[in-house]
Amino acid sequence: MRAQRGNPAGLTAVWVAALLLLSAAACGPNDAELEARVQQAVADAVTEAATPHLAAVYQRAWPAVFYIEPADGQHGTGWLLEPGVIVTAAHVVSGSAEVTVRQAAAPAFVATVAGLDERRDVALLRYDGGTTQLGAGATPLALGDADIHDIAKELLALGYSGSGVKGDGQVGSSKANAGILSQITNFGAQRYGRNLEMDAPIDPGDSGGPVLNTAGEVVGMVRAAARRTPGGVPVVGTFYAVHADEIRAAVEGIRSP
Repeated sequence: MRAQRGNPAGLTAVWVAALLLLSAAACGPNDAELEARVQQAVADAVTEAATPHLAAVYQRAWPAVFYIEPADGQHGTGWLLEPGVIVTAAHVVSGSAEVTVRQAAAPAFVATVAGLDERRDVALLRYDGGTTQLGAGATPLALGDADIHDIAKELLALGYSGSGVKGDGQVGSSKANAGILSQITNFGAQRYGRNLEMDAPIDPGDSGGPVLNTAGEVVGMVRAAARRTPGGVPVVGTFYAVHADEIRAAVEGIRSP
């Protein structure tokens, strides 16, 4: 995890931990033992100071998460990759040339479907960045990474499941669904590729929403819920998200077919 800049409270915790151990030097441990304790205390304090609570991750991310509304009456979720570009799930916008993009605290706007990677279930939407008013705080979400070392770490999935459109055309902020990374599953090159398997609960309408790690990076995108095993046994609490590497590959392929 990255240490956050400009965090005086966190830095204070680091120095306090070190000083407390140094002041105990006369109580028995030899120099090597004391040095090891100091280093461990500093490392623990830095880790604690650098780990944002999921609520803080949500507050930074939600303005860049959108309600995606194709003409067929269904809806999904999308997120801001860069100015003028939104990413969503291909199955949300399949068959549409344009979609309505609704925001929590700014007017709705129209985006065009720039391309689909249906194998990975990724789509790119484009809008006029020069004339479109985004809500305050809507800044692009950075792509991160996830591997086996991240299994059992916290994740936050954002989406618009169950949300309705208000009279003014706005939709409120997206829902937050917290869980952990359960496993990384490879469905194969012909269908979906690598996916995150997680227990953060998702529902219809969440598809296309970003899945964030505790650093606020997008490590996946909501795709589907597992309903049954290949043998037909009902499954509860297993949900899939497109891996960030598959998102990168899809975006590159859509831009340079």
